[in-house]
Amino acid sequence: MRKSGLVILFSAVILVISACQKKSTYSNIEILGHGGNGLEIVNAFYHDNSLESIQMALLTDGCDGVELDVRLSADGTLWLYHDNELDDGTNGTGCVETSTDEYLSTLHYTSVDKEALIRLDDVPKSYLADKKVYIDGRSSITCTNGTADMTTFVNEVVAFQNECLPSTEIVVETRNDQWEVAFAAAGFATIKFITHFDQYADVALNLPTVDIIVVTNETISKENVSQIHDDGREVIIFGMRSVKSTREAYRKNPDGILAVNLRTAIIEKY
Repeated sequence: MRKSGLVILFSAVILVISACQKKSTYSNIEILGHGGNGLEIVNAFYHDNSLESIQMALLTDGCDGVELDVRLSADGTLWLYHDNELDDGTNGTGCVETSTDEYLSTLHYTSVDKEALIRLDDVPKSYLADKKVYIDGRSSITCTNGTADMTTFVNEVVAFQNECLPSTEIVVETRNDQWEVAFAAAGFATIKFITHFDQYADVALNLPTVDIIVVTNETISKENVSQIHDDGREVIIFGMRSVKSTREAYRKNPDGILAVNLRTAIIEKY
C-alpha cells in the first residue's frame, strides 16, 4: 500500500475513533431548543416561542425538548412570549399580563413571517411525546411593577401537564423563590438560574427543593459542574453562540445544553 493510502486509512480510523469517543462522551447530554428552534439568531427561520419554531425544533432529530417563555394573561391563560412588553417584538402594546386573551389572539411578531402569538396549550401534545418541556415562568409584570398571580400560574401549568402524554417531562424555572417552592410542592422538578457559580452555595442552603441549576457557559467550570452533581443536582448550560463555545460547554459534562443555535448544538454532539 502506498504511503498516501496509509495516511488516508490512518486518518479515517482516527476520525472514526474520535467520532465514537465524542458520541460516548456526550450521549447523555440533552439538547433543548431555546425558545423553540433558537433565540435571537440572525436569519432564523422562525421567531422564538412561535408555533412554527417549536414544531421545527421538536421535529429535528437530536432535539430532546424545548424551553418556552411563559406568561399569564389578564384572563388567567398561559401565553408564550419572551420579552417584557409587547411593543418589543409584536404589533401590540402593553404587557401579556395586562392583556386579554381576545387581544393577544390578534397579535403577531414583527418578523418576516409575522408568526402569531400562541398559548402554551396551542403546542401539539403529540409533538411533546418523549420530550422535555422547560417552562421559564415569568412572574414579574413590567407594565405595573407587579407580580402575576402565583396560584393561577401554578394551576395552569398543572392543567397543561395533565393534558400532555405521560412520556412528556415538564420542568419549571422561575426567578421568584416563592414560586419555585410552590412549583416544587406541586410535584415539578424545578430550575434555578444563577449568574455566577458563587451564588450556588446560597441556593443549596436556602432552596433545597431546587433540582436543576442553569448557568451561562462563561461563568461555570467543569469542576463546578462536578460539585453540583455531587450534591445530587443537574446542570444545564446556555449562552453558546459559536462552535467553540458549544464544544467548551459539552466538555464540562452538563446534563443539558440550552441551545441558542439548535443546529450547531446537534452537530457538535454527534
